[in-house]
Amino acid sequence: MNKETVPESGEGSEERFSRILIIGVPAVFVAILLVFCLAYGVIPGPELIVLCFFMYAAYDKRSRRFLKDWFPFVALLLGYEAFYGLIPSLSRTVHVAWPIDADLRMFGSVPTLVLQQYFRSPFLDYMGAFFYSLHFVLPVVFAFVLWRFYPKNYGKYTMTLVVGTYAALITFLFYPVAPPWSGVNATRVLFQLDQHLGVPFYRTIFDFVQSNPNAAFPSLHSMYPWLISLYAFKIVRMKALPVLVLPFGVWFSTVYLGEHYVVDVIGGVVYGTLAFLFVETVIPYIIQKRSNGLTRVERKELTIPQNAERR
Repeated sequence: MNKETVPESGEGSEERFSRILIIGVPAVFVAILLVFCLAYGVIPGPELIVLCFFMYAAYDKRSRRFLKDWFPFVALLLGYEAFYGLIPSLSRTVHVAWPIDADLRMFGSVPTLVLQQYFRSPFLDYMGAFFYSLHFVLPVVFAFVLWRFYPKNYGKYTMTLVVGTYAALITFLFYPVAPPWSGVNATRVLFQLDQHLGVPFYRTIFDFVQSNPNAAFPSLHSMYPWLISLYAFKIVRMKALPVLVLPFGVWFSTVYLGEHYVVDVIGGVVYGTLAFLFVETVIPYIIQKRSNGLTRVERKELTIPQNAERR
């Protein structure tokens, strides 16, 4: 009896130790990263968050599947950052008047200027900064949740991100659009928050993460939380209603902070919706049609030899 119980206790202790590593190592990494960011006034990019998940996978039995499934996601981030940094040197004409005219036609005024002039408050400043900052972590965290609990939807979600992001990237290249803080001299609230905090937090983000100042349309800030909401509704239906706080909070914040016009937000929603429909309906339809065509060819190949033998 003792010989049989020793291995079981050993296996149990190893599993407990593995679970401690799964949670402990990424937690220590995040703690060190937070201390570093607070000390030097920088913010971690999405690639560092992905690295944290890779550390989690290193002590998990599904590590190989994690590396295989997440390689396209990491390639998306790295490829986007590389091309995004080259766009300012390639594009020339920056469109300033078009988004202003679009907002004027819809509202009779520029909503960014109205919000900042009549509704500006410290509460809205910090609330807007909170929702705006979710853009840098939320898409990666949601991807991990899907991979962990809803793996069937993870691949389609990452593909939708690829389609929507690179479609926006092409638009940035051929139709660069100036944001409100440049086009109508709106207050860049995030930079004023840096002055209040005494740390160049958001200025560091825009200097190192967002090197293209004329990539306002379409708004990726509005696209990403909208895609998260679409997939949340696809998976859990009406239980996902609270998730709508994310896109609405981000949409309001981007306009209020002077980073995007309303037309930019609408563009992000349209791009995201079209990417979602393309991945969820068009691609499966094409695959289904192709598979049906292959089955017909296979049937012909099977029937021809049979007829030949009969002859």
